[in-house]
Amino acid sequence: MGIIMPEQGIEPAAPSRCQRPEIRALVILLIGLAGKSGFALAHPAAEAAVTYDENNGDLGVAITHQVDDPATHYVKQVTVRQGDTVLADESYASQPARSLFTYRYNLTQLKGSSGEIRVDAQCSQFGSRSGTLMLTRTLTPSTPGSATTSAPSPAKSPVCACTALVAVGFVATRILR
Repeated sequence: MGIIMPEQGIEPAAPSRCQRPEIRALVILLIGLAGKSGFALAHPAAEAAVTYDENNGDLGVAITHQVDDPATHYVKQVTVRQGDTVLADESYASQPARSLFTYRYNLTQLKGSSGEIRVDAQCSQFGSRSGTLMLTRTLTPSTPGSATTSAPSPAKSPVCACTALVAVGFVATRILR
């Protein structure tokens, strides 16, 4: 077998369509756009913040899930658990707002309890987001108005800290004169 040398008069073959730089760039651009648009359209909720109001027994789940059309892309299911026990499991066919909204669940059985509450918010198109809340056993006052509140600690009060700095500055200027 002989090796064909360029000086023997054989011309190199024309580049195929895939080897042409402008076609290759177009294919890469189209693949990138297709991948990016799929990611932008299907995404889980950004945040699921959980709060509990001990007074009325309402668990609030503030969900941030920004969508263009809440009727077609939405949080489809929210599940609330305490340990292995499912406290609430709600399905939805849309979300009430395009970005931030709150679902409330009346869970009076949590009053005075402790432990971790876990909430899972499932997107209708892709993924889920979880939020947790640690409940600590609290004692509710037996009579209304008997709860006591403590005043802020002087060391932690910003007014006291500012006053102390002004006093130190005043003393320093007197000493330096």
